[in-house]
Amino acid sequence: EQREGRVDRYGQSREKVHVRTMYGTDNQIDGIVLDVLFRKHRTIRNSLGISVPVPTDSDQVVEAIFEGLLLRGQATGAAEQGLLFAELEGYLRPRTADFNRRWDAVAEREKRSRTMFAQRTIDVAEVARELEEARSAVGGPEVVSRFVIDAVRLHGGAASDGGDGVHDLDVRQVPEALREAVGMEVVKARFELPVRDGEVYLSRTHPFTEALASYVLDTALDPLADGQATRAGAMRTRAVGVRTTLVLARLRFHVITSRGDERWQTLAEETLPLAFTGSGADRRWLEQEDAERLLHAEPAGNIAPVQARQFVAAALNEIAGARDRLTSLAGERAERLLDAHRRVRTAARAKGLTYRVEPLLPVDVLGVYVYLPPVPGVA
Repeated sequence: EQREGRVDRYGQSREKVHVRTMYGTDNQIDGIVLDVLFRKHRTIRNSLGISVPVPTDSDQVVEAIFEGLLLRGQATGAAEQGLLFAELEGYLRPRTADFNRRWDAVAEREKRSRTMFAQRTIDVAEVARELEEARSAVGGPEVVSRFVIDAVRLHGGAASDGGDGVHDLDVRQVPEALREAVGMEVVKARFELPVRDGEVYLSRTHPFTEALASYVLDTALDPLADGQATRAGAMRTRAVGVRTTLVLARLRFHVITSRGDERWQTLAEETLPLAFTGSGADRRWLEQEDAERLLHAEPAGNIAPVQARQFVAAALNEIAGARDRLTSLAGERAERLLDAHRRVRTAARAKGLTYRVEPLLPVDVLGVYVYLPPVPGVA
């Protein structure tokens, strides 16, 4: 090694290292090591641009070098050595060939891997478009923070703003099943990176968030559980000017991929809020963005339980008459999913694959919620 020091234009010390291989021309072992190992290593590196380690143990390397030494001795006229090790040559040749095959196989596998994951072959703009849609579907930090804080408070826990983006969560008073599920009692939570010592980053995939979401969903779906979330409800809110029904629909699809005679399928699903006003022939479906805004609506008045049940019953009847619309929507979303698959695979230059997306019907209705405008003159 030869080291050469210098200082760059930013005043930072930089050190260049020159590595040279030293070997003796009159030393057969050095020559064989150069032939068997170094030159093969250099060939693979020139082909792939990276080094591939020798995929075997030291004994096989020694055997390969030893065979090269025998062959070198025969080529230089050392007949007595060739006769002396003639029997060994028959033993060593197949092991050296196997050694070379294994090294070549590893190099080929690395070549295929680098081709598969080469970013330069991907249309980044197309993939970024799909990634942005996925992020929009799952929601960002503000969605996670609103859910966690509301869910903790609704179940008897405490959530206070600690300032600077930190929230102090205390779940010691929540139901025992929920407390055991989340596995933490007092949490100094942050919903965006970076975090400091003693803080916990609660992302949508953090075990605390996932356990809280599972508990809320399970208790909402179980008619015997005393859950804080419900599958149906009605409220008065200033977010609407006329009676509006929000439907939480789950759409499921089979994505069927084929290559030649081989075929396999993947289950995909998405949950969409759908909203409409009016009824029957006068029913009007809202745009997707308007339906999503209703998820943030806040109550602005009380509704008697009997009246709330009447509004929900009427909404359920309306949904029964809107099944054709839900079926049509499933077909539209299936086509959209298929287009997304094709765009990403085309951007990645995937060859020989065909896709088909089949919606699974009927569409699941997970929740029904009725929004009513406030009664004029009533606080």
